[in-house]
Amino acid sequence: MQLNGGGKLSPLQADLILLLVTLIWGGTFPVLKILVAVLQPLYLVGTRFLVAFILLTPFAWPRLRRLDGKTMSIGIALGLLIWGGFISQTIGIQYTTASKAAFITALSVVITPVLTALLLREKPEREALTGVVLATLGLVFLTLDFNDPWAFQKGDLWVLACAFLYALQIITVDRYGAFSDALLLTWVEIGTVAVVGLGAAAVVEPFPQLTGAKLWGCLIYLAIFATAAAQYLQIRVQPYTTPTRVSLIFSLEPVFAAILAFLLLGERLTQAGRLGAGLMLMGVFISEMGYRSEPQRQPIAGDETA
Repeated sequence: MQLNGGGKLSPLQADLILLLVTLIWGGTFPVLKILVAVLQPLYLVGTRFLVAFILLTPFAWPRLRRLDGKTMSIGIALGLLIWGGFISQTIGIQYTTASKAAFITALSVVITPVLTALLLREKPEREALTGVVLATLGLVFLTLDFNDPWAFQKGDLWVLACAFLYALQIITVDRYGAFSDALLLTWVEIGTVAVVGLGAAAVVEPFPQLTGAKLWGCLIYLAIFATAAAQYLQIRVQPYTTPTRVSLIFSLEPVFAAILAFLLLGERLTQAGRLGAGLMLMGVFISEMGYRSEPQRQPIAGDETA
């Protein structure tokens, strides 16, 4: 992660970086499934983001003179959305499988363009809509149990709430992320989640005890790679693409999660699930074809060195 260097990105470069972010996030589902067995949701989210905030602070410190009210307000808003999304996801994963939680989270691929059209009045391109349809069909095959009619249960509904909040976060980053320093915005966002998360945890949850190298390794993975690095990279590169395109790339998250859940937890995809994964990949490919001539969104002046 290059915090102090870089420049303008092409849409392809932005997409590849977001694909890496998606792979990292895919790994969080089996890791969360391991951690929720010993940590309460509020403390888990708060501790995860506190470690990430501490890690980012040395990089953000030299830039604090550029921190203005606009960046603070946007960062706090993003932080509240992220906190709500992570809490919903962490609570939900206690009552469902890691793979299923990943699949339901990816419903943001459908929610994002709908909310974008409603809130920003931006009409998605035809190729993007085709990609959304294929990705949605893929999600149906990934989540539907043909031997037992699939119905939402408590864990599924919590994760569905997470999908809505993630969609709002994607739209907010797209709308306002280009007008702030990416690193400072990430720093404020992560700090907000840490403060709100630990504050709420101190009120309603008992103080946790975390022992063992495996559990600490899982927490460090969540804090460094899935939080500090991934959140910064999303804010840094997303202004060069569009919300619908981002949501389609993020739709690959359950595919990566299913593979890693199989390797780490022994969870298996059904034949229908494998078909769904293929449809989602096809949806991303078709959507990619619709953006070759699309103008880039530009970050704020001076943030090209973020």
